[in-house]
Amino acid sequence: MDSLWFAEATKNSVMGMAARELAWDQTPLGRPSTWHPALRQAVQLCFSTTFPMMIAWGPEHTMIYNDGYRDMLGTDKRLNAMGRPSKEVWAEIWDYVGGLFAEVEETGQSTGALDQPLLMNRSGFEEETNFTFSYSPITDETGTVLGILNITSETTASVVDRRRLQTIDQLHAAMTDHRADIDALADAVLHVLRESADIAGAELHLTEGGDLVLAGRTHHDRGSLAAPHVVHKAWSSRTPVSSRPTLVAPLARAEDAIARGVLVLEGNPRRPYDAAQRSFLMLVASSVSAALGAATDLRREIDLLDAHAELIARDAERSRESSVTLQHSLLTAPPEPDHLHIVVRYHPASDHLEIGGDWYDSFMTEDGSTMIVIGDVTGHDHHAAAAMGQIRGIIRAIAYDRGEVPSRVLTRADNAIHGLNLGQNATASAIVARIEQDHCDLKDRTRTIRWSNAGHPPPVILRADGSVEVLRRQNDLILGIIPDHDRHDFTITLNDNDTLLFYTDGLIERRNRTMTASVEALVSTLEGRQDEDLDGLCEHVLRTLVPSRAEDDIALVVVRAYPQDQPRPAEAGPNRNIPPELDDSGTADAEE
Repeated sequence: MDSLWFAEATKNSVMGMAARELAWDQTPLGRPSTWHPALRQAVQLCFSTTFPMMIAWGPEHTMIYNDGYRDMLGTDKRLNAMGRPSKEVWAEIWDYVGGLFAEVEETGQSTGALDQPLLMNRSGFEEETNFTFSYSPITDETGTVLGILNITSETTASVVDRRRLQTIDQLHAAMTDHRADIDALADAVLHVLRESADIAGAELHLTEGGDLVLAGRTHHDRGSLAAPHVVHKAWSSRTPVSSRPTLVAPLARAEDAIARGVLVLEGNPRRPYDAAQRSFLMLVASSVSAALGAATDLRREIDLLDAHAELIARDAERSRESSVTLQHSLLTAPPEPDHLHIVVRYHPASDHLEIGGDWYDSFMTEDGSTMIVIGDVTGHDHHAAAAMGQIRGIIRAIAYDRGEVPSRVLTRADNAIHGLNLGQNATASAIVARIEQDHCDLKDRTRTIRWSNAGHPPPVILRADGSVEVLRRQNDLILGIIPDHDRHDFTITLNDNDTLLFYTDGLIERRNRTMTASVEALVSTLEGRQDEDLDGLCEHVLRTLVPSRAEDDIALVVVRAYPQDQPRPAEAGPNRNIPPELDDSGTADAEE
């Protein structure tokens, strides 16, 4: 070891030990003592956190990663990926990953994805996986991109679990619709299993006249999924037979004298045949077995399921009511400072009307400045909502009475997140902006916007002449990763009749579209709309960029400055600042 800094940075982890033992002089990076200061800083960050993190450095995108990232490399890649080019390690997904790397290097902007599906070969077979991740540029003092920082989280288990639960729900619904007709029931079961991504094939055998008869299969271009003697063995013994990746399950309840049939299920070959997959297949078989019971028993089971479904619906409705109450309390109406008009919107994701991780805030500080905050905690569940509420409260309290610059507000918030031990769920992108007007600004009929960006999409300005300016600046690290992170402030002038727009990524991000293209779509939507009132402008933006129901939560904060020697415009007060979805007065949704 020829570098004390490298030894110190890597001393407390398994992959740190592996990094210390690697012959770096035989890699494109050379000896650690020669590494660029930006790479050193990134390495120290990487090995200081338990959150999965990887560095891809230089033209070869040479990999350095921590213990959290190692677990995502599977059994075949985890031990020999350190110090190798990313293109070699991730050869099977390089068409996708390489394109994102190139985008970051060309634009200098971060990019990422939510629950991105990727087909990997990391453990000896082609494996279906999902990841939520961001790729951020690592730059030198000139802004030249030297490497890429990958912060990631594997979401495969949650994606697959949701999908499997959806199959079970659809199966229960189909069997309920055909509770009195065995033939129709068999067809409905096979239809659901045919459409399931987690079932590669299925055969349903039913007992008829003391023998076992094939009732149907999901595939017609393949032979039997299991040998006949195996099927008969499961039927006669009433014991399931499991042979990777196939389960042969008798359809029998404990009180049945004979099995009512056999269900043969072949699991998804792109997922490990582990306990979770076997449990899923057994759950499918158990569900079908219950549907083939005696008519009275079946009716009782269906009634119980209906009662359970109703209970779930009531719980969901109570949860929604609680969420809406929380939204009312947290997503408050903005202030009405002199000669500024502020309009806000919050649209929850389409698959539920529950509060998630997106938030906005706007308030007057003790010194009379106007603060604008917008942020996004990863997730859409109550954990994300709880983390959002805590982070929002922390930033609001810190920003109110000290008059500190936005970068300092974010740094103190980051320290509070760590000091209060809010946990890994409390990671968020955010922008804190301060609208200031000193004597010079007042004389020049301008305002100064001072802001700091923690990994959030860039704000935009619709100028009074109809042009649009994207405030692309160097993004700092998101909140919740590491305390005392160096953050930066930026300033820009807001003139009379200029409009400033902050938003969360749900407004622009779309699958299979780059972040650059997404921002360009927002710019095109805003250009030439300088004369439209803010309510109309918000509705136009939402209607254009989100024509159907939103896939992700959306928060908007729009600020317009108007001349100080003119009366307050009619549009500026009172304004409809309660999001339409939450307005008890019956105001129609933007989509409607």
